[in-house]
Amino acid sequence: MPDLIGASNICILPAYKDEIIMQNIVPIKIYEYMAMKKPVIATRLPGLVSEFGQNNGLIYIDRPEEVIKVVKTMLNDNQSLNKVGWAGYNFVKDNDWRKLTIKFERILEDLILDMLLKDI
Repeated sequence: MPDLIGASNICILPAYKDEIIMQNIVPIKIYEYMAMKKPVIATRLPGLVSEFGQNNGLIYIDRPEEVIKVVKTMLNDNQSLNKVGWAGYNFVKDNDWRKLTIKFERILEDLILDMLLKDI
């Protein structure tokens, strides 16, 4: 997959908003695209907006049919492509499994400590 993503200028996640299953998903492939400094065009879904917010490497569209128009516009502006790609990379660059595991372990340890202190 890295070779295919690397060969791309733009990555996409077009989805139909009325699909209930799509509302709160955050596919791992979005992180992979962003880690490779690729701009991502994605349907504005609640889960994606909640996870990534605005100006963090995703260009939101309202309907999948808008992908081609946005791609054509972006391909004519390399500076914009690079800017969006780097914004995504900067957003995800610290998402390292080792760091995330340590953070998760600390959360669990804090919960255990809180529970123990409540029992005293």
